[in-house]
Amino acid sequence: MLRDYAWGTTRDIPELLGLPFTGQPVAEAWWGAHDSAPSHADSDHGDLTLDALIAEDPAQCLGQESADRWGARLPFLLKLLAIHKPLSIQVHPTLEQAREGFAAEQRGTGGAPHQFLDPFHKPEMVYALTPMTVLAGVRPLEALSADLALVRTPGSAALADALASGNLDDYITAALAGAADERTLAALARAGADAREGSNLAVAASALEHFPGDPGAMVALALNVVHLAPGEAVYTGAGVLHSYQSGLGIEVMANSDNVVRAGLTPKRVDVPLLLRLAHTEPCPAAHPEVTHAGAAVTLTTEAEEFALTVVTDGAAEVPPGPRIVLVVQGSALIDAGGETLELPRGQAVFVPHGRGSARVAVAGTAVVAHLRPAPV
Repeated sequence: MLRDYAWGTTRDIPELLGLPFTGQPVAEAWWGAHDSAPSHADSDHGDLTLDALIAEDPAQCLGQESADRWGARLPFLLKLLAIHKPLSIQVHPTLEQAREGFAAEQRGTGGAPHQFLDPFHKPEMVYALTPMTVLAGVRPLEALSADLALVRTPGSAALADALASGNLDDYITAALAGAADERTLAALARAGADAREGSNLAVAASALEHFPGDPGAMVALALNVVHLAPGEAVYTGAGVLHSYQSGLGIEVMANSDNVVRAGLTPKRVDVPLLLRLAHTEPCPAAHPEVTHAGAAVTLTTEAEEFALTVVTDGAAEVPPGPRIVLVVQGSALIDAGGETLELPRGQAVFVPHGRGSARVAVAGTAVVAHLRPAPV
């Protein structure tokens, strides 16, 4: 399933997937069983959506333990992201917050979702295929204060005063309530133009170019800038303020669409809810644990719902469980359950638990989304 969000590039995803170039943005491609856009599965049962296929036999598709843990629902979602301009500054709830918030909104709205679109959390990890720039987590407040001093407007002085409390909540509230006014944002743009490339000031000013007049640029200034080289990844758990700024990458996440925003977006911003969900104390960006085994690199985090194995010019065994294999370069042979399937670049396959271990042999690069392995 393709998503034509305005922040997407026009060529990257069509070229990787072998699709016609239309000149229109193609921001995301999805593989999974999300309610809003389940993949189609050409199976022995005919052409079904993946969620319907799983619902027919959860134990076969997911494994009995996973079906008992998550129900007849694929726990993860795999995406390809092609970012031309920044995604919104956002935060995701914990599982408990999502359940409570969704239930409360269902009661209060007669079943119409409001901010909580489902009762699930949305930890996520992005793996860079090209250089990527990401904002993730709150930077040291002293460094933020130093940058505010370079902006030099009454608005930036008011933001510095708010920051003096040592509580970023006050800073975010002030920024989105008017302190990040037109004069202050213009001064941020000038300071960013003079700043070192890739610095916090430069990245916040670049975001402002894409979203003129958006006070979220001052929230962006408060976050850690992470520059990912191809093959590197960053993880954002519940409560972590983040925004993907540029680049092409693979994203794997828990199967949810719960997002609360803080700027760099034409969509709704809910400051009180955001501050209730967000961790606003300084903390470095989190990176996954990386394990090497021959041609395979596996990235894991605290999230039970997903892990990502990247296989490059070689073969790897992926244990039983629900798995999605996507070829991003070259081709791959997948052997599972006595059958072999050849996949070219841009094609993906769902390998159910009941097929047993899968051998993925790749001339190029393939990614495999799967459940986090159990501790040894």
